[in-house]
Amino acid sequence: MSTDERTALVVGAGLVGTLTAAMLASRGWTVTLLESRSDPREGTHAERARSINLALSPRGIEALRSVSEELVERVVREGIEMRGRMVHKNKVGKVKGKGREVRVEKEGQDYGRYEEEGECIRSISRTALGIHLLDHVDGLPSEGRGSVTTRFETKLVEMDLRKEDGVDVVLQKKGEQPKKMHFHFVVGGDGAYSKVRQQMMRGSKLRFDYRQFYAPHSYLELSIPPGPNDTFLLEPNYLHIWPRGEFMLIALANQDKSFTLTLFAHDSTFTSLDAELASLAPGAPNPVVELFRREFPDALEQMGEEALLQSWRENPKDGLITVECSPYHYKDKVLLIGDAAHAMVPFYGQGMNCGFEDVRVLSSILDHFGASPSPLVPSPLPYSLETASLASFSKSATEGDETALARALATYTHLRAPSLAAIQTLAHQNYTEMASSVLSPLYLLRRSLDSILTSVSNFPLFAIKRDSDPLKDQGGRWESLYRMVTFRPGLAYEEVIRRRDWQAKVLDWAAKVVGGVVVAGAVAGVGLRYASRYRLVRAN
Repeated sequence: MSTDERTALVVGAGLVGTLTAAMLASRGWTVTLLESRSDPREGTHAERARSINLALSPRGIEALRSVSEELVERVVREGIEMRGRMVHKNKVGKVKGKGREVRVEKEGQDYGRYEEEGECIRSISRTALGIHLLDHVDGLPSEGRGSVTTRFETKLVEMDLRKEDGVDVVLQKKGEQPKKMHFHFVVGGDGAYSKVRQQMMRGSKLRFDYRQFYAPHSYLELSIPPGPNDTFLLEPNYLHIWPRGEFMLIALANQDKSFTLTLFAHDSTFTSLDAELASLAPGAPNPVVELFRREFPDALEQMGEEALLQSWRENPKDGLITVECSPYHYKDKVLLIGDAAHAMVPFYGQGMNCGFEDVRVLSSILDHFGASPSPLVPSPLPYSLETASLASFSKSATEGDETALARALATYTHLRAPSLAAIQTLAHQNYTEMASSVLSPLYLLRRSLDSILTSVSNFPLFAIKRDSDPLKDQGGRWESLYRMVTFRPGLAYEEVIRRRDWQAKVLDWAAKVVGGVVVAGAVAGVGLRYASRYRLVRAN
């Protein structure tokens, strides 16, 4: 290694870690990418993970684009467009001679302006996306500045932050003895149960705040196979939702014409059903099948009872964890990114997209401070609305003995923390909308008013000038919460919440007015009807 090389260790070769490694290499770092598991492109790991699907939104796409245009093109081709939700509603009725019957009605709800602006999210396999990212870093130089060396089946054992320059680490490859190495910079992209975060909490003198908690819900992966003649059994260009209040089923399409389904339910529901299965008497109705027959009859018909029970027995029922910590960095030595810093529940579909955005925000801040060996310029700080608050962070980084990297990482924590707190809050809130609100008449009224106000705001008289660059576009004068979160990567998550707060007040007022008019009209109609009857009686 030459004396002017700057080395970085990225722990975790998942989606965010691998993208981070590629970004750092593009800025002249000599990167080692570490992963405790085996290469997902080989053997059983890929098979085991293949069913897990993700929803890639413009926030994630623009983050990928900031690293490689060619990578974006390959990933977008892999994804299946989803223009909105397809809500599956149960309608219970009675059929003569058959008794009670559950009939399913479907309603499409577009996310945004699909016809006008092509707004959609993309269903993509986690494993396929991970392979695209690993293939990309494999195509980078293998040594020297701008290189990435990937080490699978190798774990971080220990991290020593006491050195004045850089970080000493102990790494251990499977079946080998631990080995001590030195890096100038360490990035923890190793997920919700991060070893880097653990070592950062233990080995630094930092006043580090940390909190983790589980949602009451767990989840189970299921699947619907391809239909006859290699066809989709459900509409492929929608995210399918079966909202049932205390639990919810969703489905996303795959390239092989199958669908990946995820059942979200209280952990106690899974525990109770498992206990009933364990003590099930011969010939007794199966409680899992009965649940699906009652709540998700169309999904059960497509997947089959045998496949449902096999998945129920063999697939894990995993918990949903939220991680909060502060700060995300320690001096110029360590940074936490992705789920290691802010794991969240999946109900807004922003976990991966937010992690990718971490990488884009970090890259622009590193460039802004000249904190990489080969910074890309010009690279303005993200979110122009927020840069005024960064006046105290001097670009020259000459205050005291702080390095450019130290000030860049401090700026990252300062700028990113409000956004991450905002999206974690939105993710928790969105479960209620997906699981039950989408069936509420009041929700549908507010959604209709939201859509009307969005359309009106696009009339020439009310429209505001939009930027053609997605990273600078602040959206229209009025946009739905979902559109701002999902389709406006130029808006920080906390700015989305600020905008939505005043919009919510307008919607509440409008809904009350419309509701009042409807009620008044109904009362007047009933009054006129009875008054007419009264006059007729008197006339006789």
